[in-house]
Amino acid sequence: MSSDIHAEHWDGDRIGILGGTFDPPHAGHAQMAMAARDVLGLDRVFLSPAPHPPHKSEAETTAYAHRVAMVEAAIAGAERVSVTRLEEAHAVSYTVDLLRACRERTSADLYFILGADSMTEIGTWYEPTEVMRLATLVVFPRGSEVVRAPVPGDASVVVFEAPVIDVSSSEIRARLARGESAHGLAPAVAEYISRHRLYARA
Repeated sequence: MSSDIHAEHWDGDRIGILGGTFDPPHAGHAQMAMAARDVLGLDRVFLSPAPHPPHKSEAETTAYAHRVAMVEAAIAGAERVSVTRLEEAHAVSYTVDLLRACRERTSADLYFILGADSMTEIGTWYEPTEVMRLATLVVFPRGSEVVRAPVPGDASVVVFEAPVIDVSSSEIRARLARGESAHGLAPAVAEYISRHRLYARA
């Protein structure tokens, strides 16, 4: 579906947000969005590529326009799943600011979707207690590892047992840099990467 850039209001009672660098977006991202949508009865799920992730420099990150286009390709045809560019206005892409911007668009219950690996780091996020005040956390397993995540403050957390996300963007980038196959990518994303020669070793 098309990007949601300047909408005045988001309709619905339950809205999911999946943020991240999406460099590149892989099959696990789409699986998480659609599983959360279906199991939790979410009216809409927005994927929000971070223009300025706090843990990466501009030189380390593929251009924002490319990442938005790849996310659009990854979720093409998915019902009630779309891209938002809310974070374009933010100097740094903090999750708390994304959720505050979402709250300005809707009075719906917000569900922030993330992998268990990200959950283990939540105590290091900017204003983590406020993140958990603004949204219910929806956590998906990553591989077979058991994770322990101390959660600050009061939090509402939904933990999924499946699907298990066993692919990562960093692994995909490494494979592509070595000239290997793009396993874990939607065909449209793989075609976009090939056409624009992204992640190829110089």
